[in-house]
Amino acid sequence: MANVYKNEITAVATTDITTVYTCPIETVALIKSISVYNVSASVAIDVTLSIYDASGTVTKAYEKKSALGAATKYEFLQTGYSNILILEESDLLRVTCSTANGLNVMISVLQQDRT
Repeated sequence: MANVYKNEITAVATTDITTVYTCPIETVALIKSISVYNVSASVAIDVTLSIYDASGTVTKAYEKKSALGAATKYEFLQTGYSNILILEESDLLRVTCSTANGLNVMISVLQQDRT
């Protein structure tokens, strides 16, 4: 059982739902941080974090951050709420934002190989 620590960084270039992390086959992902940064210098944006559950073939909203200010960072996994998120193989972490080319997503994850 191997452990791999990873950072996944994605620039979201659309207002469509965008997959920013996919849990590999035969792996469990322990996500410690999901940060979003509004790269716009002047426009606030809405950001929705969703999870696609591969075992149930369904996407569900996890949390929404409304009016994330220009040039502002937000952490979805804050102390006092959820401080870790667990994904199983083939589960997807997805975001949707209200402005194209307005969001960077940074994810810190520990992947545990189940083989």
